[in-house]
Amino acid sequence: MNLTDTLVLSVTILAIAAPAEHALVRWLRTKTKNGNVQLLLTWADQAVALLENSDLAGNQKKQQAIDYLATRLAANKLTGKFSKEQLSAVIEQAVAQQNATNK
Repeated sequence: MNLTDTLVLSVTILAIAAPAEHALVRWLRTKTKNGNVQLLLTWADQAVALLENSDLAGNQKKQQAIDYLATRLAANKLTGKFSKEQLSAVIEQAVAQQNATNK
């Protein structure tokens, strides 16, 4: 096998494998994003549980919970992956879930 044959074979293998590689990369990105969302939801539940019996008012509790989430995200190098609106929404969801569980 000469150099030309080797190059042709390499290009052919890459062309055949490219769609599979692309699919694998997309799957890994999706899995990572889903994992990050699951972490965020878990941390929101923790923040709400930690602040449940605090003396803070409603908006202060919410801001404290958002700050807690932002700290956890920063500690795990996920800063910028979620907006303030998303953090606020998951805190509200965690509060609603906790209220439903306590009833």
